[in-house]
Amino acid sequence: MELYLSFSEILRFFKRHLWKFAVLTVACGVLLGVLSLKSFQRVYSATSTILVACTIDNNASPDYSNQYASMLNVRLQAAVAMADLEDFRVAVAERAGVEESSLNSITASQVSTSTLVDLTISTGDRDHAAALADAAAEEMADQLEAIYPTPPIQVHVTNHAETPAEQSARSSVMKSGILGIVLGIILSLCIGLAILLLDHTMRDGTYVSNSLKLPFLGALSAKAGEQRKQDEFRALRASVFQQTKGHGSVLFTPVHTKKGAGSTAAGLAKAMTLTGKTVLLVEADFSGNALSGQLDAGASQGLAAILEGTTSLKEAAVPTGTKGLSFLPCGKAFGNSADLVASRAFSEFLYDAAEQYDYVLCVLPGEEEMPDADNAAPAASAVVLVAEYGKTPFRNFEKSLNRLRTAGGNISGFVMTNVY
Repeated sequence: MELYLSFSEILRFFKRHLWKFAVLTVACGVLLGVLSLKSFQRVYSATSTILVACTIDNNASPDYSNQYASMLNVRLQAAVAMADLEDFRVAVAERAGVEESSLNSITASQVSTSTLVDLTISTGDRDHAAALADAAAEEMADQLEAIYPTPPIQVHVTNHAETPAEQSARSSVMKSGILGIVLGIILSLCIGLAILLLDHTMRDGTYVSNSLKLPFLGALSAKAGEQRKQDEFRALRASVFQQTKGHGSVLFTPVHTKKGAGSTAAGLAKAMTLTGKTVLLVEADFSGNALSGQLDAGASQGLAAILEGTTSLKEAAVPTGTKGLSFLPCGKAFGNSADLVASRAFSEFLYDAAEQYDYVLCVLPGEEEMPDADNAAPAASAVVLVAEYGKTPFRNFEKSLNRLRTAGGNISGFVMTNVY
């Protein structure tokens, strides 16, 4: 995992996987909406308010008034507690003329510090909701007056309940769906950040360059127009020219996978020829002829024949459709490819080719899979590592770099391909 994660990398990751997170978000919304529909139950509430009061003689002493005020507060608290009793609930249902099971609950609360008490009922019967709330208020008034006859109190219903609005299953599903979408967005953000934080691959070329003290030669976009691709190869060309002093042999070796090195070398070779340089593009990956299909080049015995001494470079190198660019395929090798590139014949080949061309760009197999690059590195003027954005593990890249340095290669820097 890279220790540094820039905000731009986070945005680039979410942009790249936007459709996946969109699917997750929609799925969360649909799931919560369906669950809400299955568990949907219409529950209505209605509230009535009672006023608990008494008449005190105007000539009553202050002590008596204070004592009665305290007693009245006790009666108010008793009224609040009464609403929770099962007997009170049964009495309210009987008074309203409904089944007891239709009355879910009754709650009471004192309104601030006043002598008003709100009685709220919960029921699944919308048509009787208001009647149940009023019945609860009337029943409480009767019971309070009966329980506390002295000193006498008066309990009045001041606000009668209103029939609650009809509840819609569609509205419930919509609210749950919106909540699900919000949760889906939060979940997507958490998953995305977790993936990035646990990611062990290379994403920030500048960070890798600073960490490993290795020049970052350039980045090649995964989805770019032709003009942008040309500009990226021009920038890479300038970096390579600076590192190699305008001529020499350069080995391109991918790390972790074979992908990227061939197309990078081919694009750079074409960009070099635009400055009047003569370039020989060599495919030294004997595991396949990937570059042959990308270039308009004729048949050749290839590099293997040169190393075996059966042909010369002049005879094996074939022109391409690009002026100043020649191509040398790998050919059919006999024996281990690592032995071929480690041989004296390969070193002599690079020396002779560098005498005939301004640049010799040689593509090797994956550094992790085969030791070809380690063996060939000392013979070349420079070595360029190729890493794939979001694919090449940082630690694997570091290990390959150390092996090449130990082998005596002149590491010019690295290129990052398929950058989003």
